[in-house]
Amino acid sequence: MKILVLTDDRLGLSMAGSALRAWELGRALESAGHEVVITGAAGSTAPGRGPEVTTRPRWSWADAVLSAPWNLPPQAFIRRSLLIVDGVTPLPAELAAMPQSKAIRSRTRTAAARLPLVAARADALLVAGRAQMQWWSTQLDRSRPEMPILDTPFGVPATPPPPQRTEIPGVPAHHAVVLWWGGVWPWLDLDTLLAARARLGNASISIVVPVAARPGSSTPAFGPAELRQAAEAQGLRAPQVVGLDRWIPYAERHLVLNRTSLLAVLHRAGPETTLSFRTRALDGMWAGVPLLLSEGGEVSDLAHHHSWGGVVRPGDVNGTAAALELLLTEREQLRCRANLERARPFWSWNQLIEPLVDALPTLRQSPRGPLAPAAIRSALALAGLHSVKGPA
Repeated sequence: MKILVLTDDRLGLSMAGSALRAWELGRALESAGHEVVITGAAGSTAPGRGPEVTTRPRWSWADAVLSAPWNLPPQAFIRRSLLIVDGVTPLPAELAAMPQSKAIRSRTRTAAARLPLVAARADALLVAGRAQMQWWSTQLDRSRPEMPILDTPFGVPATPPPPQRTEIPGVPAHHAVVLWWGGVWPWLDLDTLLAARARLGNASISIVVPVAARPGSSTPAFGPAELRQAAEAQGLRAPQVVGLDRWIPYAERHLVLNRTSLLAVLHRAGPETTLSFRTRALDGMWAGVPLLLSEGGEVSDLAHHHSWGGVVRPGDVNGTAAALELLLTEREQLRCRANLERARPFWSWNQLIEPLVDALPTLRQSPRGPLAPAAIRSALALAGLHSVKGPA
């Protein structure tokens, strides 16, 4: 089957977010025997061996289109090719957690306008975990109960990372590295991690936070000045807190992960938390780096159940400080790393897309809904007269 994978992110040696997912889904589908082309934002290039990467969608070429709904143009919903909607990024919940500017409200309406079209025209829907499955079922009103909703979360490479590692500028060789992996967004909670680090005084621990601009962006949303301000608010200075001032290329991320003792992703309580699947934590699984997560969301539940690290209550500074101390002990490091190593084979991309690969030949058996009522509901949402339903 000829499959067109779309992302509004830029692919290349350095990638983030949906570009990573598009690339890995495309590679896994290609390895399953399909012909795949990935279309990314302007400036996209192939990160390595894998599917062809373009910047203009080949609509007429494709037997199937795989994309998040938020960046699909309206024409995608009227084409005859199969439409596989990737609903893993909970964009409406993310937008609700942001300061409500005119631009954010416009993006929220645009996202809401896509939902009636997805409900009527998608041939399959990809989700990550139980909460997302429930949320999407609510959005779809199950008017088409035969449409497959496939649990296809984020995955990891089938092979473990190479053993090489690099020293991080500004981090003393004898310091343990607690890596905040990824950006700092309004629904995430770096402040609690920094406050917990402050409780540990002169311990040989460096909190490392990326402060470089995201690929495709000229300025970072959370840069060196913001990190310095956040650290000073807790009475911290280098090397207690260190900024990672370059975006690590995708193929080189193991160099930093192999220097890391703990990968931390803390969040605030809210709708985004309920629907989240913390993809950045999966790099910790791949490299065998213990995790420090906040309660809430699918990955935190998995980490707690399988002992991949520590899970703390959102905003709990004392609990986070205690977890830092415990998880950096040799005993806990060995225990958590062994658990992560055992779990890794079950999270390879090739395994995770098996439900989609199995479903592809039968997707035509699910009749689409009428377009006209969906288009009317979409127009109402775009005008702000119809809102997105919250988590169940």
